[in-house]
Amino acid sequence: MKKTRNNNIISIALTAVSFLCACSSTSNLPENETLYTGLKEIKYEPNGEGEALPAVKEEIEAALACAPNGAFLGSSYYKTPFPVKLWIYNKYANSTSKFGNWIKNSFGSEPILMSYVNPEMRAKVATNILRNNGYFNANVGYSIIPQKNPKKEKLSYNITLNHLYTIDTLKYVSFPEGTDSIIISTADNARIKSGEPFAVSQLDAERTRISNLLRNNGYYFYKAGYSTFLADSVSIPGKVEVRMQPIGNLPEEAGRKWYLGNMKLELRRSVTEQPTDSFVHPRFKLLYSGKKPPIRIKALLRDLKLKRGQMFSQNNYVESANILNSMGLFTMSDFAFTPRDTSATCDTLDMSLTCIFDKPLDASIEANYSIKTNDRTGPGLVLGLTKRNAFRGGEKLTLNLKGSYEWQTGKKVNGNSSKINSYEYGADVSLEYPRIEAPFGWFGRRRFHVPPSTLFSLSGNVLNRAKYFKMLTVTGAVTYKFQTSANSRHELSPFLLDYNYLQNTTATFDSIADRNPAIYMSMRNQFIPKIKYTYTYTSPATYKNPIVWETTVTEAGNVLSMAYVAANKGFNTKEKNLFGNPFAQFLKLNTSLRKTWRTGLKSQLVGRVAGGIIWAYGNSERAPYTEQFYVGGANSIRAFTIRSIGPGKYVAPSTTYAYLDQTGDIKLEMNLEYRFNIIGSLYGAAFIDTGNIWLMKKDENRPDSEFRIESFFKQLALGTGAGLRYDLDFFVLRLDLGIALHVPYETGKGGYYNIPKFKDGLGFHFAIGYPF
Repeated sequence: MKKTRNNNIISIALTAVSFLCACSSTSNLPENETLYTGLKEIKYEPNGEGEALPAVKEEIEAALACAPNGAFLGSSYYKTPFPVKLWIYNKYANSTSKFGNWIKNSFGSEPILMSYVNPEMRAKVATNILRNNGYFNANVGYSIIPQKNPKKEKLSYNITLNHLYTIDTLKYVSFPEGTDSIIISTADNARIKSGEPFAVSQLDAERTRISNLLRNNGYYFYKAGYSTFLADSVSIPGKVEVRMQPIGNLPEEAGRKWYLGNMKLELRRSVTEQPTDSFVHPRFKLLYSGKKPPIRIKALLRDLKLKRGQMFSQNNYVESANILNSMGLFTMSDFAFTPRDTSATCDTLDMSLTCIFDKPLDASIEANYSIKTNDRTGPGLVLGLTKRNAFRGGEKLTLNLKGSYEWQTGKKVNGNSSKINSYEYGADVSLEYPRIEAPFGWFGRRRFHVPPSTLFSLSGNVLNRAKYFKMLTVTGAVTYKFQTSANSRHELSPFLLDYNYLQNTTATFDSIADRNPAIYMSMRNQFIPKIKYTYTYTSPATYKNPIVWETTVTEAGNVLSMAYVAANKGFNTKEKNLFGNPFAQFLKLNTSLRKTWRTGLKSQLVGRVAGGIIWAYGNSERAPYTEQFYVGGANSIRAFTIRSIGPGKYVAPSTTYAYLDQTGDIKLEMNLEYRFNIIGSLYGAAFIDTGNIWLMKKDENRPDSEFRIESFFKQLALGTGAGLRYDLDFFVLRLDLGIALHVPYETGKGGYYNIPKFKDGLGFHFAIGYPF
């Protein structure tokens, strides 16, 4: 039997080798065409004028880049020795069967011809880029490099930069009376600066700045296209004198200020509904249908910045539109500004605003069988109801009822299996206001990038872990969400109170708690009074390789402990109570940084570093179980199931015990994943994950679990793997296979690869959404 199996493997291998040998990269090239095989490194010749500016260099190389067949990670310079997609295309290029055409179109890739690359055209584009960035006398040349196979050719580009022209002066001339003083007073904010390279993009930026500046000062009809530039590069050798002036046929209405006049607001429940009643307010006329307006006037006007008699401001208009859109009440909100008459002296804009309400209620019923990212599987039901404009103030009231039954199965690297069943049910209710509802004017009258919101929430959840415990968790929170810029988001929960009530425990759980009292201390009945703040930075959309950085800081129990200090009790006094129950006291920091490198039109390399630390003190010997860190699972180190690694090199006595005990105070995870398109909406991924958790202090019940710098690298679990992603636009289905390469504890096998059995080092994960 073994001999037959070996013969079959040899036969398959020989067949594959024969197929590869029969393949040719150039077998189906059109006549007089050659196969493009990549770029050589682009050469820059500064000619004594210095290196090319980094941003310009990046733009040039993007214009000249063209990935060949079999490109490595989308590179224009490196390719794999096996252009499989090209071989498949050539194999079935002349096929007349439906199957052959399907294979060719689905899995093949047409040869990239030198004529398709068109180096002459690309060189002209690169030359224009250089000229638009101040290299007026730059030259981009290219040469075609023949290969051993006469049907294959490489490309080489040579760029001569020559002199970089810089800005000498910027002058504003011939602007209409009134606008010139506004422009000159803000000259320090100009996007064109003396001494900087002459760049067309900066000219456009200055044109836009002037347009916004004038529109913010009443010049409603002024547009960016109404400004033009004259550039003199002759008067001063090597420098450019720039003059900015309005176009010759500037419309007369663009040269005068405009003020807001009559204001009309029309509220409709549908596009076809016609108003049946009206109401005259000091600021506007309101038209609506029904017995009363569908929203309170105060709620509608609270944050609108446009007022009668006010000089028109572009910023106020944009902010008002953003506020209305962010309320989530309307399917459409349309502003219209119309001159009151056509006379040459008219300076009044009458404004009309039409708002069409969305449906007031959203109801959802979700019945599912889920395979979750924490390796649990089972059926669930969620009933949801959302009421918009719940109290006629723009509020959103949401109620959810949920229940599920699930079980977790899996294997550790040592081959032991586990089985944990559970059921869960609960409800949550939340009320969101499209504004800040805070006492004492905490946020003042600060203006935000987008309108802020306040969320009041209350939830209750019952979790039953079969053979272990039944826990009730009640949570109440007040959360403020606001954005101070296009890239910075904040969430602040000044009041966040959890109450964990351990309703029932089993003899198995009690025996575990007896052996390790720290487990019981982390899961006992207790309050967790927290203050939580999260900051998220998202790089501008213009970044080629964007980053997202998120950091959360949480404190618990310190405000209450200060109250004890005021009552002449020590800050670190143990067993302090809240309503007859102990409360947790800790500080926690959690942060993650994600960066994406775009390697092709449908491929990218994504890296993530995530870490955290929690310090329990004062009233707590150990942080609450729900706050501690763990690794493993579909969104972590995918070669391992959830809570199967750490802390440190500690190994739990059994896999069931591990579920409770393999948590830690310190966490570090690092992931790198390459995502690429296979066909249509189907994508593939290859990844590598590493990380672990540790304790801050030595624990006799968990030896070798504390963090020590000398053993840090050896205690990083490592796994690799591959997966499939099916992108349905609104969500992504994901299937990953993780392969363990190293575990931090002793397995009886020497060397870095210390997995005793390959099959026990496999982890399968089905999930929704990307892991990070």
